Amino acid sequence: MTTAQDEDPIAAEGLTYGEALEELEALLDELEGVDVDVDHLAERVARGVQLVRFCQARLEVVTAEVDTVVAELITVEGAEDTPDPDEAKAP
Repeated sequence: MTTAQDEDPIAAEGLTYGEALEELEALLDELEGVDVDVDHLAERVARGVQLVRFCQARLEVVTAEVDTVVAELITVEGAEDTPDPDEAKAP
């Protein structure tokens, strides 16, 4: 059975989003330079693709987590705004 880490080499390395983004930025600087090593160009581009996919996946996970927290907050606030039927009854 394969896990997400088996399929994602960046996740398997244990990199954080920040570390992956930092590596990606360094890689882009390298590729934009005038001294690009053509012999390693394909592997550097492939590494960049891995880093981009990892960062996108991480952002999707975090976005879903934030959406869940916000939805829970809205539900809690909505429950607080709803009048309690027992309190509305006159003695």
